[in-house]
Amino acid sequence: METVNRIPAGNAVIGTKEVVKSIKSGKVKRVIVANNCPQHLIERIESAGKVVVEVFEGNQKEFSIRLGKPFLIAAAGFEK
Repeated sequence: METVNRIPAGNAVIGTKEVVKSIKSGKVKRVIVANNCPQHLIERIESAGKVVVEVFEGNQKEFSIRLGKPFLIAAAGFEK
């Protein structure tokens, strides 16, 4: 998995359940997870379909701040 510091522009699908649903429906092709995201969640995302999973350099709190949300985020999906 590649480490990233930048968040892509555009709408993000937030939350593991929503990301997995979007992968299965073909809406998400790229997923970014926080560096402290539990391994079982990463495995669930990877098993949902063929997507690129990248690791954000910061933790869940820093990831949520970068996305402009007031709650912790472990995973976010993007269309490309």
